[in-house]
Amino acid sequence: MLFSGSTYAARSTVSRARPSLLWGAMALAGAIVVPPAIAETGNPYLAQSYNSVTHWDHGGAQNAKIAVPRGFYDATPASEQLVPNESVSLPLLSDKVNGKDVYWWWAGFSLRKLTEDHGQLVELAHADIPVKLPNYTPVTPEQRREQAAKVQSFLDTKDEKGLLDYMKSQPNRMLSAASDQIANGAVYAVLTRDDAFIGCSGRTVFRIDSADTKNPASPLKLTKLITLPANLFDNEKAKHGTRLPVDMLFGLSITHNGFLVVNTLGGKVITLDRHTLDVIDSYTVAGNDELFLNSFATGADAHGGSVYVASNTTMYRLVVDAHGKIHDDEASGAWKAPYERGERMPPPKLADGTGSTPSLMGFGPKDDKLVVITDGAKKMHLVAFWRDQIPAGWKQKPGMLSPRIADQREVDLGPGIDVVQSEQQVSVFGNYAFVVNNIAPDDARSAPLDSAPYYVNLLLGATRPAGAGAATMIWQQDKHAWKQLWARPDVASISVVPMISGGSHMAIIDGYFTKRWNDRQYIGMDLDTGKTVMTIRGGTDPIFNGMYSPIKVDLQGHFLYGTAFGLLRLDANAMRRIANPDTSPAATVQGTH
Repeated sequence: MLFSGSTYAARSTVSRARPSLLWGAMALAGAIVVPPAIAETGNPYLAQSYNSVTHWDHGGAQNAKIAVPRGFYDATPASEQLVPNESVSLPLLSDKVNGKDVYWWWAGFSLRKLTEDHGQLVELAHADIPVKLPNYTPVTPEQRREQAAKVQSFLDTKDEKGLLDYMKSQPNRMLSAASDQIANGAVYAVLTRDDAFIGCSGRTVFRIDSADTKNPASPLKLTKLITLPANLFDNEKAKHGTRLPVDMLFGLSITHNGFLVVNTLGGKVITLDRHTLDVIDSYTVAGNDELFLNSFATGADAHGGSVYVASNTTMYRLVVDAHGKIHDDEASGAWKAPYERGERMPPPKLADGTGSTPSLMGFGPKDDKLVVITDGAKKMHLVAFWRDQIPAGWKQKPGMLSPRIADQREVDLGPGIDVVQSEQQVSVFGNYAFVVNNIAPDDARSAPLDSAPYYVNLLLGATRPAGAGAATMIWQQDKHAWKQLWARPDVASISVVPMISGGSHMAIIDGYFTKRWNDRQYIGMDLDTGKTVMTIRGGTDPIFNGMYSPIKVDLQGHFLYGTAFGLLRLDANAMRRIANPDTSPAATVQGTH
């Protein structure tokens, strides 16, 4: 067990990073530029920080204005710090409490409150939730590190059978760790204005509060845990349309007028009181086979009640009124629009339709106001919907399924990549939108020995090839249209949600170069050119496997996010500089016009 006040063991003492070779004028000597704007989320009911929900902010942009060091590095023991987890651990949220940076990290079955002290992450408090999973026995932090080392040995020898047998033998349900988070953990979570952590899993919603919101070291307490009524779920619908056996909660956020919202796999959106967690209202999609396979974004539109959520057939803006009631009529400001759902794809896709949580774009007075997803086409399109009023005189574009679609463009990764589909959110920043492909080619898609997501995710890119390709498009405000700037068929993002570092003007993935499988890298690509401008080599160690988490960084530009075996913090200032490893002809950037 980890105890309050203890300092987590790092491989070496870590010093604060000082970035170099940062993007243009965004860098000052010895300091990272952090524009003041990132201190505000725009949602008065969320923590007023740059990182208040699982996908950074309420709009699902998956970006930060924080600068991350450009350059090429090998991770060293001195540059790494791992806080071992209990199971897969996705949400990491942050806020300032009495002037101190504090992190709320979901460790699998408990919430840890952390801060940094002389380059070390220190636990301030923790709170557990009940674990109702059968045959689960917790392991110590030391045992978790041993598990990571053992997994690495199996991956290095490409022993998929040995790895499977080992995972099955572990007392902490290692094989089902990813699925366990959906059933009894937290995938989507928020940090409220008063620094309450609210998460959901299975059919449960819970709230964990600090005893004293002005004291960083104040104890945490599980104050509310409720199970939603069975009549809000449809097991048969979920089972028929996905690979999941039961209906469950899938997303969570807070509207700008203060209501907690969750959605279900089976196609319901539900409002709750954010304090008591009492159910207020629910909305059900009309389609017999309509499902929600991702979370949602919220916005200030429609008097702060807008909820942008995409089913596998339709993009919705629902409106939550001042009483928490959900509306889908135009008079309330709601709308819906069909998009191309495509066909059911192999894993990691769960079903047909979009694999992305909606992302909001366009906030300037003259910007097009958009909400963005990828669709379900075999070669997916990047689809932008008008999120507020459709411009006067606007005519539906040829090939679009609705006048609500401002534009859509096929993501072209070049010859030889005929299937392009993603289970990741679109990362947006300004007019830029970055997407990745998660579907492996047919000749590399042999079935693994077990379909457990944690097991498969460890294999992909290590013992077998994975889906490859990434691309950036830019929204042309004058033409109301996408333009693809570049594509990279030679990089692979396995399951980790990419991010855009606005301060360094690059898109970042956690994955591989396709010519260097089982040699994990963080790869930063210039937003305009696609050229590799940053790499951090993690090698074969699975602690660098982000395992479905969104990539995140702290205010100092350190990578800091949940991975397969814990919370990982990386300090580029303590790494070894190397030559750019991206030298193969396959790394040529493919621009499209």
